[in-house]
Amino acid sequence: MPFMDIYEMFSGSVMLLSMILCYHYIYMEPGFARKRSTYLFGGSVLVFLIGFRLVPGRPEAAGVLWPLAFFCLYVFLTRKERRLRGMFLFLPISGYLFMLVAASTSLYCVFTGAKSSEGFTYAMDVAFCLALLVFWRRGRRFRKQLKSQWEYRRLSRGERWLLNLGGVFVFFMAVVLIGVMENVSGYELGGGWRILFLMTGSISIALLAVAVIAFVMQGSKKEYYQREAQLTERYLNAELEHFKAYRQAQQEVRRVRHDMKNHYAVLSVLAGEGKNNEIRDYLAQLGEELARSEVGIQCGNDIADAILNEKNRRAGELGAVMEVEGRLPQDCGVEMLDICTIFSNALDNALEYLEHSELEEKWIRVKIAGQGNMWLFRFENPVQGDEKILAAGTTRKGDADWHGFGIMNMERAAEKYMGHIERNVSEGVFTLEAALFTTKQDPFATK
Repeated sequence: MPFMDIYEMFSGSVMLLSMILCYHYIYMEPGFARKRSTYLFGGSVLVFLIGFRLVPGRPEAAGVLWPLAFFCLYVFLTRKERRLRGMFLFLPISGYLFMLVAASTSLYCVFTGAKSSEGFTYAMDVAFCLALLVFWRRGRRFRKQLKSQWEYRRLSRGERWLLNLGGVFVFFMAVVLIGVMENVSGYELGGGWRILFLMTGSISIALLAVAVIAFVMQGSKKEYYQREAQLTERYLNAELEHFKAYRQAQQEVRRVRHDMKNHYAVLSVLAGEGKNNEIRDYLAQLGEELARSEVGIQCGNDIADAILNEKNRRAGELGAVMEVEGRLPQDCGVEMLDICTIFSNALDNALEYLEHSELEEKWIRVKIAGQGNMWLFRFENPVQGDEKILAAGTTRKGDADWHGFGIMNMERAAEKYMGHIERNVSEGVFTLEAALFTTKQDPFATK
């Protein structure tokens, strides 16, 4: 195979890869769910390139068009909704990439006085490939951080418009720069004006592209840390409410214990006088006092107890009954924030459904089970027979940009422990199970 054929294949592949990276890390769109699908897509591209090079008399424009076509196919296969509209993202994304070529070539023309040469083109390709290599080898932490942000955030409509309009604008500005540099008819400028336009134009579109992308990514970071802060605040508030209730219950217990000798004396007198009815009434009043001194649900873990008692109170307001089975030790190997994420989101979803349902019987069952180093958290609630499970990241609420992250947050927490989240509906019961694997053994397990 001739060198130029290999070079064109490589250059087109780099362009396709760059567009996919922009699609992921700038537009925050997901890719294939499985690596196998990614490998199949890459293999299909390779087979196409080899077969395409064997076709005689192929048009020269095809070398530029095939990366765009495969990018549109990639978007169509990976996007969950509005796939046809998403395929048009090739225009702004290719605009950002074409801007790099036009700006660098224009600056080369300004400082050398010559048009782009083959040597400069090869040097640009090598520099771009080195940047991609550094991003792959050294940018693992950066990519992980970006992924943790865009997995739980969608671009707003304004941000998408800003990215799209910015990409289209720099695309046409790049075309004008190339036209002025090549002295295309309609774009001719004199020597001094030509240099001034090329320098200011190339710098301007580069700064504009960087500013637009940085603005969107900064908004992503702000949104991400805001959600993390909200989760932490939620955890702390649950802890505070739990300890307030616990302190009040302890005060009630101390008060009852303090009066116990007086209760014993009164009962002794009533028994000696044979007043059985008065004894029954007195014991009933004493039972009410003891009931008020109960500390609520206790499973052995402070944060789980805090959340369960808080949600149990809300369930009581909705006329629902919450049942909790199992024990979760304080040192179970699962971080408190992850317990808060799983328990809070699972119970909030159940309570929200029961609040807006017309079910006659409303209840929530929570089962905690440990075996070896695996913990299983099971949450159940009744649903209507035709209820469907929504995909992770979707919501029935009106403001989709601010909701729909509960399941995704739970999946993220489970993945930290090599676990998973499963949801299903069977015989009118919705079940959510979270399986986590830790380094801690269950001390309550039967040996």
